[in-house]
Amino acid sequence: MTDLFDFLIIFFIVAIISYLPVAGPYFKLFNTMIHESGHAFAAVLTGGRVTSVSLFRNTGGLTITRHRGWGGKVVTLLAGYPAASAISAVYIFALTQQWYDYLALGLGALLIYNLLFWVRNVLGWLWGLSVCGALYFIYTNQYENWFEYSIAIIGAVLLIQAFISCWIIFMLSIKANGQAGDASALAEVTKVPAPFWGFFFLFQGTFFFGCGVFILAGYDPGSIMEFLWLF
Repeated sequence: MTDLFDFLIIFFIVAIISYLPVAGPYFKLFNTMIHESGHAFAAVLTGGRVTSVSLFRNTGGLTITRHRGWGGKVVTLLAGYPAASAISAVYIFALTQQWYDYLALGLGALLIYNLLFWVRNVLGWLWGLSVCGALYFIYTNQYENWFEYSIAIIGAVLLIQAFISCWIIFMLSIKANGQAGDASALAEVTKVPAPFWGFFFLFQGTFFFGCGVFILAGYDPGSIMEFLWLF
């Protein structure tokens, strides 16, 4: 499934799924989970503590953390969007290498870790368990094609939703900067206006989305970095 045409078909399928009443929010929660995990891991790495992670029906999420210092709080607030964007590009690269088993193991490990230590709301638990259960069922029953397409669809969702969410936070930071999620929180903590953070999230999101698209087009990450280095 390394052919660009195959991925275009998958992207088309994902675009349709995104507008379906139940399936759309269900798949969008993959991006939310990566985003909130980015906040959580950043908190732990900067000496903070994760109180809870929640996933919501409207595809939103909330990570509550505790910090001893100002710097750790800023890094934690910054981490969500870049984590989702970077992971989506890495995921796409792994797909082009056909590392389906490794992607499933990594995704399963992240979900299980979240469920055991961080997720505290019912919907988050039900969603995480359903994903693990579905992938386990498909894999153990040797539905190889279904397994590969499921992993690929998740990758397409991550790439597309990471990019779209960055656009949304950017627009919110301009039009309603008091309700711009992480951008508003960063503005409150750093006293730097929310539109600045909205633009930062959009910039990095566009960068990683572009990397993912170039990788799908057949360019290796090394050549992409060499091209960017020219600028």
